[in-house]
Amino acid sequence: MESNAIVVLALRVGLVAILYLVILQIVAVSRRDMRLANAAPPATTAARPVVGYLVVVDSGSTHLVPGSRFPIEPITTIGRGPTNSIVVDTTFASTEHTRILFRDQSLWVEDMDSRNGTFVDQRQVTTRVAVTPGSILQVGDVRFKFAPLDGQKGGR
Repeated sequence: MESNAIVVLALRVGLVAILYLVILQIVAVSRRDMRLANAAPPATTAARPVVGYLVVVDSGSTHLVPGSRFPIEPITTIGRGPTNSIVVDTTFASTEHTRILFRDQSLWVEDMDSRNGTFVDQRQVTTRVAVTPGSILQVGDVRFKFAPLDGQKGGR
């Protein structure tokens, strides 16, 4: 009778070990997929025209490298969430923080009801604001400079 109890105990321990291994594998795959989703540009980026660039001036608390360039599409979103066109991984940015729109041959910036506000040339954005090359955009603790498309190479 005692040998049956040992076998049952061994089977239970084995089952628990297998369940833990499956859970660890699911977590590992999920983390990898989330990292890839954050690192890879959206699949639709290639189909949308680039209308200018944002150049990182001050990376704040992020891992962005000053001088890095991000393409501005006709609708570009910036925030902490992975669905944004430009992801700024800082607690100072809201999930959906700022939107840049290309309308009537001009770039416009609007705040998306962010917690810490959006600033253009050190002025808080309360309504849609037109920007020009050289304007400084602050999202959370990250600052970007608008750069024109003309004379620039594509990419980041």
